[in-house]
Amino acid sequence: MSPPYIYRWAGLLTTVGLIVGVAAVVLSDVGAPTVLATSEGPAVAASAAGPRARTAEDAPVRGMPGVARPAITSSRLSVTSTTTERPTVALTFDDGPTPQYTPQVLELLAEYRAPATFCMIGNQAAVHTDLVHRVVDAGHRLCDHTMSHDATVGMHDPELMSRQLDTSHSSLATVFQPPAPVDYFRAPEGAWTPQLDEVAARTGMRPLGWSVDTLDWTQPGVAAIVASVQQSVHPGAIILFHDGGGPREQTVEAVRQLLPWLQEQGYEFTLPN
Repeated sequence: MSPPYIYRWAGLLTTVGLIVGVAAVVLSDVGAPTVLATSEGPAVAASAAGPRARTAEDAPVRGMPGVARPAITSSRLSVTSTTTERPTVALTFDDGPTPQYTPQVLELLAEYRAPATFCMIGNQAAVHTDLVHRVVDAGHRLCDHTMSHDATVGMHDPELMSRQLDTSHSSLATVFQPPAPVDYFRAPEGAWTPQLDEVAARTGMRPLGWSVDTLDWTQPGVAAIVASVQQSVHPGAIILFHDGGGPREQTVEAVRQLLPWLQEQGYEFTLPN
């Protein structure tokens, strides 16, 4: 016996309501406002609520090259390279200094008169103070990258976070007497939080992001590192390399090939400002 029509209509309306509800949730995510995550190059969308720590969906898994990461900057300030009459590009090197690779990078930079920013780990800098001196003496800039590459630093209590950044900042600055300026702070793995921005600013450092990630730490091969820059570089780009944190022969060779190529494209090497 068929149920009364009123029950059929009730069931149909309930089904339609569920479909509309699911669609509304999906569309609210898709249509969420976006903000630019980086500087003068191609726009990269980030949540309007501000940057977040990268998840497995954002970052490549160690040992799985070729998975792109989004460009990363902090919510407080997008540091970009200086704009002049010629297109500019800023080179940055993370996770050093190391006696195996930092000197090789310095030699290449000197050959092409290219300034760079070295985002150093405090523990590494304390062991290799001679390399910190070489970097500064060559006209490059220092960037604080925490004492031990702690990607959770931005999630800590503000007081602990402040102590951590004070310690890593001092570990770089006091290699020199009087202390050298440490202009920038780069969050390990780009894991920025608003509180981390504020603490870095109170310590006198500007947050430094990037707009071209070479993924060199995955050791994807020299050709892949070179291609990542050639395909993504743009005026005002900040390029992320590594001179520490693992084997970096591929990075050194890629830099050897990229420096003359960038010059041939008309780029001028500069420091972030």
